[in-house]
Amino acid sequence: MKPRGVLLLGVAAGATVLVYTLVVGSLAGENRACPAMGWAFVGDVELFFSTQPESLSACFGEGCTPEPVTKSAEGKWLVPQSPPYLTPPVSITSIYVDASTSSGNRLTGALPVETESTGEYPFGRECGGPFRFKPVKVVLG
Repeated sequence: MKPRGVLLLGVAAGATVLVYTLVVGSLAGENRACPAMGWAFVGDVELFFSTQPESLSACFGEGCTPEPVTKSAEGKWLVPQSPPYLTPPVSITSIYVDASTSSGNRLTGALPVETESTGEYPFGRECGGPFRFKPVKVVLG
């Protein structure tokens, strides 16, 4: 075989290997299975107030009964995902708040609880990862 034929045969073989690698590699990425697990966040929901309340009660779940909440040692309003604020099974998507200020402003109602990624993806971005709750802003007045 002439040198030119060997060169063309080598280029064709190399191109075939490259195309095969790209196609098989992209298909493998699309068919990747994520572990059969969900991520749960069991931390507190922080309430952030525009005006500090004189009194605060809160709870999770439709038709729940708000219970008094006190500030943490760090001066934050934290509502734990535990009794009496939460009666399982409840998926946290909102928090019911009953708050009032010394000037008479009051808020009573359900506020949405949003989540954000922790930025950790132990099984790859496409499989999701742990999350946390964003602070819930409560506007009084």
